[in-house]
Amino acid sequence: MSKKRKSINVALAGVGNCASSLIQGTAYYAIDHPIGLAHRKIGGYEASDINYAAAFDIDDRKVGHDLSEAVYAEPNTSRKIVDLKNTGVTVQMAQPLDGASGIAGEKVHVSRAKPANISQVLRDSEVNILVNLTPTGASKASEMYAQMALGSGCAYINATPSKVASNRKWQTVYKRKKSILVGDDIMDQIGSTILHRNLLSFLNERGARVDETYQLDIGGGTESKSALDKKKYEIKRNIKTAAVASVVPYVFPIVAGSSDFVDFMGNKRTSYFWIRGQYYAGANYNMDIRLTLEDGPACAGILTDVIRLVNLVQNNELGQGSVTDLISAYGFKAPPKRISPESVSEGIEQLLDGHGKA
Repeated sequence: MSKKRKSINVALAGVGNCASSLIQGTAYYAIDHPIGLAHRKIGGYEASDINYAAAFDIDDRKVGHDLSEAVYAEPNTSRKIVDLKNTGVTVQMAQPLDGASGIAGEKVHVSRAKPANISQVLRDSEVNILVNLTPTGASKASEMYAQMALGSGCAYINATPSKVASNRKWQTVYKRKKSILVGDDIMDQIGSTILHRNLLSFLNERGARVDETYQLDIGGGTESKSALDKKKYEIKRNIKTAAVASVVPYVFPIVAGSSDFVDFMGNKRTSYFWIRGQYYAGANYNMDIRLTLEDGPACAGILTDVIRLVNLVQNNELGQGSVTDLISAYGFKAPPKRISPESVSEGIEQLLDGHGKA
């Protein structure tokens, strides 16, 4: 294994609820808290080894402020986990390429600050990995950040539904530059998609048939409000539906990801699952489940793994291909290559066993 760097230098594109939970969680795990992580160490790195070296946003309540202050600024509603110390990292202005229009636009106050030279900031800050956490529908920004990461020699993690990691054009240019690209659309640690997928996979493995199923969400975050824009959210719903349906080897009626917005829920989201089908000798079953969680920590939990997995690839020069496909299938709803949950679990364990695990 290559020599361990002192930290993993990460830049964040978008300082919303997920970024808030991720940054606070890094400080939280600097103290001895073993609960909540799938892997305490990956490639010798703990969660607390993630260092935030740069951050970009367009909201004037965040731009120009230290990252330790910006994570608590409106419209963020993620729960306060710890009191952060001053980071010395100022949130810089990005180009508002997709604007702040639409249903969720009223929640964003676009700054008049001059946009930063993002590529230069990434190089000057010695960033190893750029994580895209821009809102659903910000496709122009997602592609711009992909280009900035590529030009700066950073790995790029696309946590948004925008088609980047699964886009052949981007796959080709990243492969040519021997840079790392993973995504698309982060799959929460215990979110609705991963739970729905595993329920259906379990039923299929046990010989039960699924006749119909749906999963509906309500929430109070910016992402839930964006879901009211049906044109933009249709992309995300299609991604969620395809991700869930992929674990069952036959076609059946399914809806996953229809959402509504309830302002006073804040950063919380409630998901309702309904499954109807048949088991032994045609006996019928119906399943109703409700899951309530906080969006920010659910997103940050899996990103903490993905960041360290990408770092492991960088340190060991494992390159693009099967390993990055595996990481994408592990952490995202719309990966470039779909891999069965069983094969993903086995592959990740083999990767960790070979390159430092705890």
